Amino acid sequence: MIKKSALTFAVLFALFAYLVHSPIPAEVHDPLYFQLLVDVLALSEFLSLFYMFKLNHLADGMKVENEMLGGVETVIITPRNFTVLPPKGFQERKKPGPAVVYFHGGGWVFANLSKETSMHLLVDFAEETGFVVMAPEYRLAPEHPFPAPYDDCMNSTISFMKSSKRFNVDPKKLILSGDSAGGNLAMAVYIGLIEMQASDPTVELPAMQALIYPILQMINYLTPSHVQNQKFMFSADLIPKFWLAYIGLNDQPWLGDVVARNSHVDKSDVELIEKWNLVSPNLIPDKLKLKHNDVVYDDTLDGDVRKLMKQMILNTKISPLLASNEIISKIKKTLVLVCEYDPLRDDGIILHERIKALGGSVELQYLPNSLHATASLGAIFKNTYYGCNIFLTLDVSYVTWHGNQF
Repeated sequence: MIKKSALTFAVLFALFAYLVHSPIPAEVHDPLYFQLLVDVLALSEFLSLFYMFKLNHLADGMKVENEMLGGVETVIITPRNFTVLPPKGFQERKKPGPAVVYFHGGGWVFANLSKETSMHLLVDFAEETGFVVMAPEYRLAPEHPFPAPYDDCMNSTISFMKSSKRFNVDPKKLILSGDSAGGNLAMAVYIGLIEMQASDPTVELPAMQALIYPILQMINYLTPSHVQNQKFMFSADLIPKFWLAYIGLNDQPWLGDVVARNSHVDKSDVELIEKWNLVSPNLIPDKLKLKHNDVVYDDTLDGDVRKLMKQMILNTKISPLLASNEIISKIKKTLVLVCEYDPLRDDGIILHERIKALGGSVELQYLPNSLHATASLGAIFKNTYYGCNIFLTLDVSYVTWHGNQF
């Protein structure tokens, strides 16, 4: 009986391991750490744990405050120990200085600043740069679809800027930042502020946006990076499912596969194709290009659903990469970080190329042999390659490239 139970357990364990195991590129640094991270994410997807996944973290050595800003609960982190700018040891800021407004990632559907990996990022940014960090606990989909998360991020940012003196922050030295879906929200808020400034010249634009492997568009899910890297960490339809939850269509899971094939885009729609050209894979380096069909038109998609999808696709608060050149050119500075084996890689590269073509100030950090969530890994596991090198490089970029002006 015991042998039979052991055999059954072994078979079930092997089947379970097969179902959740995801490969990682042979070239990545710290493969054991990444294999663990990838398999945990795969397990979370398999067991639908994305709404429940929690990690504890204590912000040692930091002044952490909870504030209601714009009707949104936020976390304000003030560094006590500067390790990059001033010498080590607590120093009171003598005059208002820079701040980072940070929007956490998690596909708009999960993450919690006080208990999850995003807190590691916030603490590290504050500690290494000496900047004040504000992060809103924005509402999450699918319970609160768009525009709720965007509205929370916008309202808390505006309130923080208006309350900047209370936090000893110079509103002219503000950085909007975020990872993954948070990078999407950061750029969307920047665009929203640009639009506000058009009717109210007193609105101050942030000094820069710093986007960490951002997801920036929902019109093309067959970019080379999606095709090349969908086997690493994410299944082909997982990112579309996050989008669908964000825009309020999570009750139609079959759409995930439709979107993953680009069947949600009507290539006969002139307006859509005009926007399509803004995110063309032709904008990425030749070595990263693939030969594949960019658009697969599926005329069986329900007309009402297609109409709603088009409305969402064209909304630049949802797909900020589709913003016009006129809007993009008004972004003061941009730092964008992308990872080689990330399905979202090309979104950041295309943004970089568009800004560069417009003569804007932009820097691209391309991390070879790396996967999505590299920054989170580096913040949590300080002794890894990413914690010791890549993540510090990101911190220093805040300070040296952008911080010098502060």
